[in-house]
Amino acid sequence: MGSFCLILFVCVAAFWFLANEYPTLFGIYVPACAVKRLTFKIIVSLTLLLSVLISGISDVTSNMSARFGDLSMDCQSMMVVVLSSLIVLILLKIFGIRGSAAYALIGGMEACRVGMGHGGNLSWFLSFLCAPVMALALSYVVSLLLRKTLSRSHIHLLTLSYHLRQALIFCLIFTAFALGVNWGGFLMGGAASFMSEAFPPFIVLAVLASALVTMSPFMREMSDENAGEYSDFSIYTVLSAGLATALTLLVFSFNQFTGFIGLEAVPLSASSLIYASVAGAELSGRSRLIETEKYFKEIIAMVITPTGALLISYLISELMGKNEDSLMDFTVLSAAMIVLVVLIFFGYARRQRRQKEMTERLVHSQQQQIYENSRALNDMQLKVVISENQALHNAVEMKRQEVMNVALSIVEQREYLESLSEMVRKLSASDDEKERNALITDLGTSLKQRLSYDRDVDTAYFYAQAESLHEDFNAKLSENFPDLTQQERRLATLLRLGFSSKYISTLMNITVKSVEISRYRLRQKLGLSKGDNLVNFIKSI
Repeated sequence: MGSFCLILFVCVAAFWFLANEYPTLFGIYVPACAVKRLTFKIIVSLTLLLSVLISGISDVTSNMSARFGDLSMDCQSMMVVVLSSLIVLILLKIFGIRGSAAYALIGGMEACRVGMGHGGNLSWFLSFLCAPVMALALSYVVSLLLRKTLSRSHIHLLTLSYHLRQALIFCLIFTAFALGVNWGGFLMGGAASFMSEAFPPFIVLAVLASALVTMSPFMREMSDENAGEYSDFSIYTVLSAGLATALTLLVFSFNQFTGFIGLEAVPLSASSLIYASVAGAELSGRSRLIETEKYFKEIIAMVITPTGALLISYLISELMGKNEDSLMDFTVLSAAMIVLVVLIFFGYARRQRRQKEMTERLVHSQQQQIYENSRALNDMQLKVVISENQALHNAVEMKRQEVMNVALSIVEQREYLESLSEMVRKLSASDDEKERNALITDLGTSLKQRLSYDRDVDTAYFYAQAESLHEDFNAKLSENFPDLTQQERRLATLLRLGFSSKYISTLMNITVKSVEISRYRLRQKLGLSKGDNLVNFIKSI
């Protein structure tokens, strides 16, 4: 059962970290890091596994073994620790708070230590609280140094951007290495604290590698979600937050560093460190990058996770110790653990399925909206094309009609001239005076009729063209002054065109005096006073 408890311990820690803290820690690098997604995952995974393999050099392993190795915890006690940790983590998750599996497991193991009469130690909990403060201070200092140093440098902007991208990749590797050393020591030390016999470290590596492979699709989706939160972060903020987090993880992995402030090397929450580092960058840049509510949730998680797991684990141990009738024996506890793990798995899978369905519905809705907008745009373009074609057709038809009219006019003019020529020939050939007088009279009558017809035709064509050019004016004139006659509307049109009374008399076939009388009557119908200018008023319509 020892191997089973070891695998269960590592699985709970690894899967919970990958599901909740990994997206927060490495999601900050996704928008700014200029590497492909597959390369990004390979770099992080390999660095984590290699650093976990050498995590025995960290003092976290020895501190865990020294702290809990003398407890001789059996599988039942470890099941209580894991169960209490899952309970407090799930309760926090219900309220949207991401607790740390390391803090919860350590809190549960402290409860076992207290229950066995070994006493408690607050130095670990003080380390949990001091680490984010250190990360905040380091991020503040690093951010200031980066901004001041780079602002004074004379490096070309493109060159500077290239070097910052390279530094960002180094920072990513450094963060993954520091995390592996810190959390690897926690996994190795936690496993050694309840394994009486020596255990092969490759078991921890195998479980961690399996967790990485299993969680890979979900980590991508969650990292993308967190990347949206970090999309507005500058590369200075990402560098300062990443370096501060990595340095804090390394500092709290070795007693040589933590001993200066009277603390011990302990495993840390990656999400609390990254939020504290971002807060330091905010103070340096005097800007707000993350909502205040999220900072409060991280503070609550740092306090509630270890203390809640400690209380729940202690309570379960006390109930089991007083229940001698085996109502809550090891079998029941194991069954409860299995049920809880299954419920967590199905709940997580259901949540991922719902998120995927919501994303698909959102994408479908956006695609439908794009299709509808595209169809509406196509309809509008089609209407515009039809309208333009109709306008072109009307213009062509008008030109064709004009050509036909010109042709008919030429034919008609030719026929009329031929008739005049025939009358003149008869007149010159006639010797009879009466006949010549009659021919002269017919010729004069024909000319008068022709002159009157040409004038009517030309005038009608002129008015038709003028009214088509000033269609809006004529419409407004008819709407505002419906009592005007056709002759008065024509007079208004001619005045709008700027013709004088002399030209108007010729076009309207009336005398100049009649034009003045018509203008006077038009002023009365338009309601103009004596000082108003008729032409200006007509042009303002």
